[in-house]
Amino acid sequence: MKWNFRTILIASALALSVLLLSQGIWVRNSMSKREENRSNDFQRCFSNSITSLLNQQMGKDDNTPYNIEPIEDMSEIADGNGIHLETISASENVSILLENALIILLIEKGNFNISRLDSLINNCITTGIGDILSADLTLQDSENLPIDSITYTAGHTGFRSSELYVAERALTSRDRTYTIRAEYRIAQPANLRNMGIATLVSLLASIAVISILSYLLYVIRQRHNQIQNMERLFHGAIHDLKAPLAYVYFLLSSLEEEEMEMERRESLSLTTEKVSSLTGKINRFLQSKKDIKQILKKGKKRFFLYDMTEQIEAEIDTMFPGKEILFHNECDAELSIAGSPDHLEAVLRILVENAVKYNSKQPEVTIRSWRDEENIVIEIEDNGNGIPHNVVRKLFKPYYTTDNEHGTGIGLYYAKSIIKAHGGNISVESVVGKGSTFTITLPNTNR
Repeated sequence: MKWNFRTILIASALALSVLLLSQGIWVRNSMSKREENRSNDFQRCFSNSITSLLNQQMGKDDNTPYNIEPIEDMSEIADGNGIHLETISASENVSILLENALIILLIEKGNFNISRLDSLINNCITTGIGDILSADLTLQDSENLPIDSITYTAGHTGFRSSELYVAERALTSRDRTYTIRAEYRIAQPANLRNMGIATLVSLLASIAVISILSYLLYVIRQRHNQIQNMERLFHGAIHDLKAPLAYVYFLLSSLEEEEMEMERRESLSLTTEKVSSLTGKINRFLQSKKDIKQILKKGKKRFFLYDMTEQIEAEIDTMFPGKEILFHNECDAELSIAGSPDHLEAVLRILVENAVKYNSKQPEVTIRSWRDEENIVIEIEDNGNGIPHNVVRKLFKPYYTTDNEHGTGIGLYYAKSIIKAHGGNISVESVVGKGSTFTITLPNTNR
């Protein structure tokens, strides 16, 4: 199956982007809603503080609305010191209009206490909204010129996220206009700052995830290409052996027919059978279409492990005539395994050949096997040079080899692939200077 890595990367990046966008929209809406509520709270503080100040200065004990009562004697305002209101429409707040009229009277008499108003606003804000970083409270006339004002900035505020809130009250009668304007900069609460920080952290985390994902996909693609190239090389090499083996088989058959001495004839016959068997294995490998699992679906057979190891020992002996190899076959003669004989034989051959090849002493190889309730276990133990710990971790990776002169880095990777295709596992324990033990674990199908 071909992997479209570009599609996977784009889909992953798109999913992360949508997740981040949805989180950003949620945070923005939450912050906007919170900001709207804080603005309403500020307007309420401003309005209630004006009402409280008026009540205090008028000697009223509570903040209940002012009532309108008819004036029976117009002489009470005949001196001209009263406030003449326009005709009140149904949509206007009568209580606010009365408040404004009374405030205008206080301003005219010079009794409007702007410092007290700031104190009331300050107390309301700090209690219900947040810390005040700066304030500008101004009483203006009809030409927007300041009559009285208070301006201050809180000390040692440091860097704090804040928002400027503005409110004003226009005081209008028939012949005069005043404006009370308040501008207060209030620190944002920690939860709003944290939401902003969370959004930034999410953005950075998403970028990091996309970067890591891109790198991992790049590594996977490189490894995928390496494995494909290795498979092409491996199957190409196997295919190239067919013609020479066919020629060898033809020559051996011809020599066998012409040979008159019985002992030599038998030797040639045995060699011809070996070449024929090897040719059959090559054909079966090529028919697998590079997929070991396809062979397991169609080519599973039951075979005896003891007979296979005996054959491998004989062949390895002839491969290294200069070494006096000590083989110990401790496999159970009755132990049978269901799998691909050709592939499992290739695994054992790779391990036994390495045990002999990479041994500077007289090679001693022990093959043992046993069966328990869950698994079939095969061990190949040698007295070779051993493998350093830092090499063991990379031993089954494709193209990794410590033998740069003769090694290809394919054998052990291929062996692990075969064992994994059988549903098993392969591991190694090694001590430098003492030798190594490779352990193959296969599922027990005879339970």
